[in-house]
Amino acid sequence: MTTERGQGKEVQKITLPQEQLTALFELSKRINQINDLQQLLRELLNSAITSINAERGMIILVDESGEYYRTVASDLLKEKDTTFSKSIVKATLEYRKTLLSADLRSDVRFKDADSIRKLGIYSFICVPIIVPFKDRALGTLYVDQRVHIKTFSQEDAAFLEAFANLAAIAINNTHLVERLIDENIHLREEVGKIYDFPGVIGKSEIMQKVFHEAKQIMDDDCTVLLTGESGSGKEVIAKAIHYNGNRKNKPFLAINCGALPETLLEAELFGSVRGAFTGAVDKQGLFQAASGGTLFLDEIHHTSEAMQIKLLRVLQEKEIRRVGGTKNVKVNVRLICATNEDLQKAVREKRFRQDFYYRINVVTINVPALRDRRDDIPLLAQHFLEKYARQKAKSMRGFDTKALGALSAYDWTENNVRELENEIEHAVIFAKDAETIGINDLSERIRNTSDTAAVLIDEGGKMLNYHDFERKYIEYILLQANGNKAKAAKIMGIPRSTLRGKLRKYRIGQ
Repeated sequence: MTTERGQGKEVQKITLPQEQLTALFELSKRINQINDLQQLLRELLNSAITSINAERGMIILVDESGEYYRTVASDLLKEKDTTFSKSIVKATLEYRKTLLSADLRSDVRFKDADSIRKLGIYSFICVPIIVPFKDRALGTLYVDQRVHIKTFSQEDAAFLEAFANLAAIAINNTHLVERLIDENIHLREEVGKIYDFPGVIGKSEIMQKVFHEAKQIMDDDCTVLLTGESGSGKEVIAKAIHYNGNRKNKPFLAINCGALPETLLEAELFGSVRGAFTGAVDKQGLFQAASGGTLFLDEIHHTSEAMQIKLLRVLQEKEIRRVGGTKNVKVNVRLICATNEDLQKAVREKRFRQDFYYRINVVTINVPALRDRRDDIPLLAQHFLEKYARQKAKSMRGFDTKALGALSAYDWTENNVRELENEIEHAVIFAKDAETIGINDLSERIRNTSDTAAVLIDEGGKMLNYHDFERKYIEYILLQANGNKAKAAKIMGIPRSTLRGKLRKYRIGQ
């Protein structure tokens, strides 16, 4: 096998020996046999070191900023022996060309490089790992000599370039697979749930207003603040905005700001560098992971003043800095925040920064509590019934009138839609009838509303309008009073003359 190396018009042809060709061939087969990228890179590295008789070697991967390194070292090296010259690596990455020094003691290019002298390197080869059509190198394949004097040759460099090409293929293939998996988990499953506004369940007038407001901003990159009680569906609305907007093909990522201590929350959002705090590793934060997409910050009221200042800077400058890092990285993310608290009150009480508040509520959408949209309860209940009947392989198809009335009458103050969903799942598990959920299949607290619910619904289980409700209410009270109008008026807390007027209005008893 002959390889060509050179710059410009000057090309040098180099023939590799048989044993090195065999090593390349074996590694090319292993690429399709090993799914673990770390294992594959270590095998590739060990083979490269052995083939050119190098003392040590490393594959050094770098992120988009060029600042954060991840080293894959030979199994034979201890952690203290994995230090490398950043000046060599940076030069290789910058020029995207192989650097070779046969004898550093006489190489004038590196006479001022203190890190090289401190490491005691005699000679080295550093090869860029480049994927075609990428505008940057993914990292470098680096080998050197520190103990025994060995002169690396152009043939050694050509061999390592071939190895670096195999490494690039392995890394790129893994990234493609990870990207496809990530799409399946974070995007395709979500789109499969049809987060279209007609698919977000709600026919009530108050929810139609929410949909109208959301549609106005779904293709805009403005920051959105979603307010409403816990469990009212704020994240569902956030997803609907994302998956119907111009960022729908990019990630939607969410985090609960109240679920983590501040240090861990900062690392999750902005990323970290190794050693920044106890247990810190080089990792990408959610702002970078959600690039081009949407980041949903739930319970934003739990953030500290220091965190609000950092987030304010991100919104103003469109850049982040990893915990422990020194370099700013540009980000392109739409921010949607949510809270179940009154942030204006929190601002007045000095518990929330005013400047940050005005930055995140460019557009505010209030998601109503379930008790304020009772017309939607039968629709939501049926949706959850079908979902859990399918999951649990049961044949329930609907609710009887009393059960639906009780569900519609209950206030769901503990957790709104989430509480309703839990109730329906419980009912599906314990329901005795194979076709219909009845009143006795519901929790006791829901069953206790059934007498009241009978007044609130029609024969089809739908909520009554005001006039139909008043008429049915009067008929219900008269029935309880055995037709005694004076007693009925007393129960209702109105004068008998008012009751007589309502009886004439609704033609009750005529």
